[in-house]
Amino acid sequence: MFERLVTGAARGFLAVLAAACLVGLAWGGRGIVGDAFAAIATVPSLALIGAALAVGGVLAHLGLAPAGLLARVPARVFGATVFVAALVSGMWAHESVHKGVPEVPDELGYLHQARTFADGHLTAPSPPASEFHYVSWGTHDDGQWYAVFPPGYGALLAIGERLGAPGVVNPVLGALLAIVIWLLAREVFGGDGAAARLAALIHLGSWFRLMNAGSFMSHPTAALFAALAVLGLWRGVVRRDGGPRARWWAGIGGAALAYLAATRQLDAIVVAAALTPAIAWAVARDRAAALRRLIVAVLCALPLAAGYLAYNHALTGDALLPPQQRYMQLKERRGDCFRLGFGPGVGECPLTQNTSFGRDGFQPKHAVANTRKRLEAWTRWSFGWAPLALLPVLGLIGGAWRGGAAARRRALCGGVFVATVAGYALFFYHGVAYGARFYYVALPFAGLLAAAGCADAAGLLARVGGAGRARAIAAGALTLALPVLIVVAMRADRGAVEQHCGKRPALAGGALLDVLAQPGLRDALVFVDSMKIPAAVTAFPADIPRNRPLVVKDLGEAANAGFARIYPQRRPVRLAGTRVTPLAYAADAPMRHEGGALYPLERAHGGFGQRVPAPHVGNLPLSGGEALRFDVDGPARFAVPVWALAEDAGDMILALRLAHHPAGATVTIRIDGLEVVTSHDTAAAAWTLELREVAVWLTPAAVWLTPGRHWVEVAVPTGRKGQVVFLDYVELRKRR
Repeated sequence: MFERLVTGAARGFLAVLAAACLVGLAWGGRGIVGDAFAAIATVPSLALIGAALAVGGVLAHLGLAPAGLLARVPARVFGATVFVAALVSGMWAHESVHKGVPEVPDELGYLHQARTFADGHLTAPSPPASEFHYVSWGTHDDGQWYAVFPPGYGALLAIGERLGAPGVVNPVLGALLAIVIWLLAREVFGGDGAAARLAALIHLGSWFRLMNAGSFMSHPTAALFAALAVLGLWRGVVRRDGGPRARWWAGIGGAALAYLAATRQLDAIVVAAALTPAIAWAVARDRAAALRRLIVAVLCALPLAAGYLAYNHALTGDALLPPQQRYMQLKERRGDCFRLGFGPGVGECPLTQNTSFGRDGFQPKHAVANTRKRLEAWTRWSFGWAPLALLPVLGLIGGAWRGGAAARRRALCGGVFVATVAGYALFFYHGVAYGARFYYVALPFAGLLAAAGCADAAGLLARVGGAGRARAIAAGALTLALPVLIVVAMRADRGAVEQHCGKRPALAGGALLDVLAQPGLRDALVFVDSMKIPAAVTAFPADIPRNRPLVVKDLGEAANAGFARIYPQRRPVRLAGTRVTPLAYAADAPMRHEGGALYPLERAHGGFGQRVPAPHVGNLPLSGGEALRFDVDGPARFAVPVWALAEDAGDMILALRLAHHPAGATVTIRIDGLEVVTSHDTAAAAWTLELREVAVWLTPAAVWLTPGRHWVEVAVPTGRKGQVVFLDYVELRKRR
């Protein structure tokens, strides 16, 4: 009786989901599907598809039906073929589509993390004059330099870094994923038949897969461990006939789910939510055995979960404070803006995400808009030909119609998709670079449903297709035409893929790497007006002098001159485009720290600092064209790191350039806690052109400094909300 209730619930869920998908495709996918038909409506394409239909029909007529041939391939041969095809195509995408270089800021953060791990460190030490060293989604935090992501993918990418081939990591993970999909399909279809093998092949025929397999993103890792978690927990806990290896599979599933949590936390929640009904059913059906195996899964998950919490603690001092949240506390006024859900403050991340949803924050209407963008990207890129997005819907309908074990298994696949869409509906950022990448974890399960749809269509054709030979010929023709159609459609989409993710402007499609690899630049100090290029080529963040060349952010001549003195054996040059220009700086140039580059503030209380351009500072002639703006909420203070060169250390001059303006505050200056300037008022009547020359305050103070890092503090002891402090630069000069 209980099994009938569970099966009925599964059938109802599949029917509702199928109806929702059909409505969604009819509403939002018509243009995408129309474009897909137009893309293959050429004489060569139609001729190839027609030829495939004819050849498939002839083979079937001769008793060599393509589906039967596929099922007769030895399992080891099929598995090896799928693995190699996934690996080679992923490596091709890395080199051909992604040009072998990172572009999305997340990729640069993952590379920084992996390179740090590869050198045996959890974090890199902040180098001298840390504002010259930048990495996307990374931060300098009180002496530590780290990327903000969970460590799961970074640990795997570090293996590639150690081997000198980080670009191979995702193709390898993608190839392993294809094998796991095949194993999952054998569970869904009850054996290693043509349908199970078709699931793996459908997965291969996807630009969405190639976009991510060729990238430096974490999504292939997440999808692999999500599929492995479902496979392990299904075999180990849910299946009644798990056999003597059931506990092993339960342990694998639990460990995979924990590793997924240490890679992409929300994906782990999604998978756990989708698995919960199946596990609950297994426990209710066979409590003692299921609970024993579930305990094994939990015990195998605990060490990895504990390791992830320990990682958080090592970076932020709090096991429950992930580095990404700490990053937002440093870089956004609303330090809790990067969270799930709705309400005031959610998504209020204008500086890091360029998002703001107004006074009420992220709301359900915004979630609907984001979900529509993601589903459009999903429809366009997930399958080799966009109309094939109907195949999973056919699998849902077939499961609802057939009932039994098929309905329950397909309901789990559909549940992963629904949980993914619902889970990410709570996240304010749309995330459609490289396709609907937040939905990548659901791609394997959509492929399973697509294969199920094909199997159901073949079964329907066998029942209603007329004479036996005619049915066989039609089935053979359609079976062979499917892969040819996918290849033709993917080839037609290549231009659109290049527009979507093939442009690599940060590194000029890899050309800048060739320039920087020239032997003559090995010992150079390269200044470049980019934040991405230094992050992409800093191979040793934990040991800056090992980088050859050393590439840093160009902060202007005055700041560059002082920085160049830190590395006197390196020849300073500037890279603009692919042109390298030698630079000449004075041997005694003072060490200058540009205010705008000092954002984010590692130490701040009673206010918030950010980077602003000259038009926001009364159009004053700022040294680097931007300044650090600190908005005061009350009594406040902030501190910035400065670097004293060994040759200059001792009795030095500290110079701060602060702007005067109507909302100025009275400030006190300290260095390493020692007060050097007391109660200076930076208020002025107005921002005017006539006041430009006098609206900038230069205060020299004599201090005694040792070589290395020091902290300059600007305090506003009597500050009140609405006051603002603007810092143009801090400079250290040797006292003459």
